Amino acid sequence: MTGMEEAMEQMMTDLGASDSTSKRPIFCEKCGKERDQVLVKHPFKDTKWWAPVVCECVEREMAEDKRRQEAYYKKRKIERALKNSSSLEDIKSMTFENYKARPGTERAVEEVKDAVRNFEERGKLGIFIFGETGNGKSHITSAGGNELIAKGYSVIFLTEKDLLSRFASTKNFNNNESFHEIMDACIKTDLLIWDDFLSSQKLTNEEKDWIFQIINGRERANRPIWATSNLTPQEFEDDRTAYKLDDKGRTWWRLIGNMNPIYNRATNYRKAKAMARALGMTVEEYESKGLMV
Repeated sequence: MTGMEEAMEQMMTDLGASDSTSKRPIFCEKCGKERDQVLVKHPFKDTKWWAPVVCECVEREMAEDKRRQEAYYKKRKIERALKNSSSLEDIKSMTFENYKARPGTERAVEEVKDAVRNFEERGKLGIFIFGETGNGKSHITSAGGNELIAKGYSVIFLTEKDLLSRFASTKNFNNNESFHEIMDACIKTDLLIWDDFLSSQKLTNEEKDWIFQIINGRERANRPIWATSNLTPQEFEDDRTAYKLDDKGRTWWRLIGNMNPIYNRATNYRKAKAMARALGMTVEEYESKGLMV
């Protein structure tokens, strides 16, 4: 027997292994319970040895350590993602519990709730909620995003204006964020909530390229985007909307092809509140009387 073989045999013995003809009980050093043993082939002899298996108490401890480690990395992942979000304090307060349901929002609310319940199963299938400004789109998507964070997913909330501004500012050598850090976060976060999509009046070719990189990267990574937009139904159907992102419409159709589009029919809540105050009535009274213009 070589020196290495002797060392290996000694190591097996130290671990509690014994010859198949001389099985001896092995007890757990932690809980004192006798450990189960299985017959295994000797590494360099034509024989078998009894080898003790890991005790249940050790397995439980290892599983708990793994769970704690995974929870720690999930928390770090969430914290890193949230640092890239816009208006975080406002977003964190938005929940379904404090959302004021209004006529016309039912489909959007149910779609987001379904996306939360079946997040893994939906894969890259996202949501595109469009409709009048101020009608609750951002609150609905933010409420869903906050529920996913509570489940351990990483979520980034960004307005289009803030996203493009932050990409542009990376050209400044004094900037704390690099282009690749922002792009990497947008592509790798479990969910990207993109508020006010296509709100920019005119996009530069460079901005169009940034948008394409995010949409393409998330499609390849099988990760969804939830977008909100103030597009009207007519603008949503108009081919000219698709060409705002590139001259062939590929970016738009790549995005919409991976989304469930929802028209949020609710009216502008801010306008309703202002008009209700002016007329000395509640918002509900104002809207029920059909006074929205």
